[in-house]
Amino acid sequence: MRRVLLLCLFPAVLAADEHWVKFTSAPFEVYTDAGARAGREAMVRFQEFRHALGQIVGEPDLQTQQPVRVLVFKNASQWVQVSPITEGRTSYNIVLQDKTPVPGDVYRELTRLFLHANTNQMSKPLEKGLADFLSTFEVTGIRITVGKPPAKPDLDWARIHLLVAGTEYYGKARVLFFNLRRGIAEDAAYRNAFGKSAAEVESQAKQHFAAGHFETTSLNSKPMSPEDFPERPLADSDARLARGDLLAGKASEAEYRALANEGDKLADAEEGLGLVSLAAGDKADARLHFSKSMEAGSGSARCYIEYAKLEPDAGKARQALLKAAGINSKLAEPFALMAQRDTDSRMRAMHWKSAAEREPRNLAYWQALAETNLADHNYVEASKAWMQAEQAATDPADKERMHRARMSVEEQRLDHEAAEKRRAADEEARELERLKSEARAEVRALERKYNGGDPAGNSKAVPW
Repeated sequence: MRRVLLLCLFPAVLAADEHWVKFTSAPFEVYTDAGARAGREAMVRFQEFRHALGQIVGEPDLQTQQPVRVLVFKNASQWVQVSPITEGRTSYNIVLQDKTPVPGDVYRELTRLFLHANTNQMSKPLEKGLADFLSTFEVTGIRITVGKPPAKPDLDWARIHLLVAGTEYYGKARVLFFNLRRGIAEDAAYRNAFGKSAAEVESQAKQHFAAGHFETTSLNSKPMSPEDFPERPLADSDARLARGDLLAGKASEAEYRALANEGDKLADAEEGLGLVSLAAGDKADARLHFSKSMEAGSGSARCYIEYAKLEPDAGKARQALLKAAGINSKLAEPFALMAQRDTDSRMRAMHWKSAAEREPRNLAYWQALAETNLADHNYVEASKAWMQAEQAATDPADKERMHRARMSVEEQRLDHEAAEKRRAADEEARELERLKSEARAEVRALERKYNGGDPAGNSKAVPW
């Protein structure tokens, strides 16, 4: 998820009559000034969406690396969003207008976010089609409806519509996605799920798209009620901080400075000021603010990560990264940064593996893990890493490059073993020659002894 900020044109102080409440149910947080009902309805809507996507891809408990914060406002016109979902200081953020349907782009980006955080890489057409398919997701109460065409349906969308809403394939798509995410070859995955080849299903998808008869269907909903989510008051400082985390530039700086001057949310405000300085390119000021946030007891993993990037002292940076990993063990970045700094090859491999497992779609992490294992002559683990890198690649050229690297591992192993045999043979020959030289020296020493030390070698031995 790209880290982008929002532009906002509203005053820095909350109106006195604003009353904020919050609802939490992992991975979502709902903050609203539009009343408890609006907050509960938003929570039900997004939890049912998560449940629907989980049914389709075969992952019943989709999670994210950070909370997804949904802010429902009575008046959201003051926010100008540059992306449907933005990555803020400690959460992903979605801004909604009360009594207004969730925009399709929000569902589309939320699909991508969940796939990125929970599944291995699949083909671009499948993932694009799935995101487009769920962009028209609807829930009434807890009744889930999918399959409504977007404004401009294409073949990628129609393919998913056939697999999810089509009567012939209904309920079987999760088997396909489950297999594909585990690296099973495409044709085998299709046959395992549907009893048909990938080419046969693709031909049907093209016919389905050309016919243009797209019916909606219902998915099993997750039993829940708005009352399942208890209302909690949201403190004024928390509401201001959440709003501050959505701002950009001077407006954000003013909100954070006000909180810092009041001494409330000091650690969070200092971190926010650090991020503002970082965005402005002032790394020295950013590092100072991150240090102050840490001294104030920051509980934000991002604060420690950004500090470590700016800290030249390797020991201090490592401690900060360990702290970040302890705060949020789902994040891959702390482990990747430790791997880049560590000089011990075994530790580097361990860190790269931890990073890659937490972010399996990151091609660079798998490639670094493979190369680290190769340097350590751990060919089994290197081959596994190249295989994961091949699956993580989306560009055909990258995929082919990773495949060739994996295929070459066996040759490298044999070359290494042959070199080791030659080295061992050479070492054995040198040792044998050393022993022979020592034996010859001993013989010459004995000869000199019994010759009385006569350099000419004249024998002084007495005959029997």
